[in-house]
Amino acid sequence: MSGFWAFVGRALGESLDNWRSALFRMLFQPLVYLLVFGKILGRALPDSGYSLVVAPGIVSMLVMSAALSNIGGILTRGYYFRSMESWLLTPLTLRSLMLAWITGTALIATAAGLIGNLLVYGLLGYVPLSLPADLICLIYGATVFSLLGCIGYTLPQTPAKAQDFIAFLLMPMMFLGCTFFSYAMLPEPWNLVALLMPTTYLSEALRIVYGSHSSSLDPALIAVGGICALLLLFAIADWSFRRRFRNFLW
Repeated sequence: MSGFWAFVGRALGESLDNWRSALFRMLFQPLVYLLVFGKILGRALPDSGYSLVVAPGIVSMLVMSAALSNIGGILTRGYYFRSMESWLLTPLTLRSLMLAWITGTALIATAAGLIGNLLVYGLLGYVPLSLPADLICLIYGATVFSLLGCIGYTLPQTPAKAQDFIAFLLMPMMFLGCTFFSYAMLPEPWNLVALLMPTTYLSEALRIVYGSHSSSLDPALIAVGGICALLLLFAIADWSFRRRFRNFLW
């Protein structure tokens, strides 16, 4: 277990090595989104409650961005600086190694989500109805997007070729994953497409936590769909990671 937690600490350490840049990304991007869509557009549509719809979606995007950036940075630096070879010499199974990276990344992404909560409160004055439920949602989202990032950077031939694949994943999740609008606002068949996006489950769960009434997704459906997405992504990430590192050719 000491090796596992050493790699968790390494994941945290690599993120904190450039903490000023990481903190700037965690603050600047959501601040602009909240200002434009929550503050300005929310005031332009005063009776729509749009700011309470979009704020949880922006927190969801922040968690996603932090997770993908962190896990991508770990694997990319390991590839370019040839430190992946040393990873494989540790007394850990490949699955344990993957879970260590996922755990460290999930902690960073959860912290990013908490920063997003503070920005939502500072700019818009909204607070979660239940802090424990909010934390559970953030941990869930951080884990899901960490697994997705692991898939995105190990499924291509090398991490250097992952950028196009990650960009392909980001576009539908941002614009069809119920971030800038709620599930109730989507017409058919796009509401069915949204159910395939992990961001939908995190955004809609956070809307419930924040007391937004714009979601038409039942909490039980959010829970079942979210758990299914988590299990599916874990299975794919586990297969992709072990496939890539079992016969290490990078």
